[in-house]
Amino acid sequence: MKKQTRGLFRKVQNQAGRDKAMVENREMIETAYGMRISSIKPCRAGYILDTDQGKKYFRQCQCSENRIAYVHDAKQHLMNHGFTTLDPYQVTAEGRPSMEIESQLYIMTPFIDGRECEFGEDSDAIKASVALASMHKAGKGFKARPGLAIPNDLGKMPESLGKRYDEILRMRRKAERERGAFDYIYLDCVDKFTALAEESLRLLDGPEYPRLVKKTLLEGGICHHDYSYQNILMKGPTTYITGFEACGEEIRVYDLVNLLRRKMRKCNWNPTKATLLLEAYSEFEPITKDENVVMKAMLLFPQKFWRVANRYYNSRRSWAQKNFTGMLEEVVAEYHDHIRFMKQFDTMF
Repeated sequence: MKKQTRGLFRKVQNQAGRDKAMVENREMIETAYGMRISSIKPCRAGYILDTDQGKKYFRQCQCSENRIAYVHDAKQHLMNHGFTTLDPYQVTAEGRPSMEIESQLYIMTPFIDGRECEFGEDSDAIKASVALASMHKAGKGFKARPGLAIPNDLGKMPESLGKRYDEILRMRRKAERERGAFDYIYLDCVDKFTALAEESLRLLDGPEYPRLVKKTLLEGGICHHDYSYQNILMKGPTTYITGFEACGEEIRVYDLVNLLRRKMRKCNWNPTKATLLLEAYSEFEPITKDENVVMKAMLLFPQKFWRVANRYYNSRRSWAQKNFTGMLEEVVAEYHDHIRFMKQFDTMF
């Protein structure tokens, strides 16, 4: 039996085992949540439960109890401040936002029967921008309650991007030693991507970023931190935001930049498309001058260039050469569109 076939067979076996265990734990789930379950169906990384309280989504969560409690508090804050199009945790009969089965934590949320956001569609991207602004607005004032030690990256962006810049330089030295197909492409373009990183770090070294960090610390707020298509669900005219497990204390433009990057890569970094998203966001939450500068710094940094190279030099599997060479070529092909976009960035507001 080929290795790939054996791996697939084991995966099917493991899934069958998990499904069986879920059925066997049905009564435990019913007791924990005070509900009746009529059916259990596998769905993505979890299960759809038909219950006497409506359809629920039940899945294992890799987060700690501490993290789940923080996310639960954040969701409750959003709902209490008018943002209700999300996936709140269902609490157990004991008032906990999770339950334990065989030493693993599970969470239950409403099942949202929607489609994933298509960033290539302008209408979807605009709706995602409006939903993000609404979420950020409702999140103002949120602070972790005493006793919840939540790691956050607020104030650490220059350090984080500085480390990535250093890694880009170290990978250049690796490429000079190894000289494979990937290495030649990397060496041919690394200088221009290094220049982008340097300009990004120069902007972050200005007064705007520290002011934003201080403002966020004083005001409180919620940054989603994983604002990607699978966590933005469209159901009719409503846009739902899900997948808050990575949320935390961070400047809000972190989410907005993630949204812009994903949209821009679908439209050759078209400035007009970016303006659509920024205007949609600003209608609900005005973007400050400090945020403009920090967004520019973040968008300048060659994030995808760093990520592709970092994954390549840390994997070094036999199949990596061809796959990652293609990825790097895609990044290089975007360069001129990216530069054109950044030159027009200051005129987009």
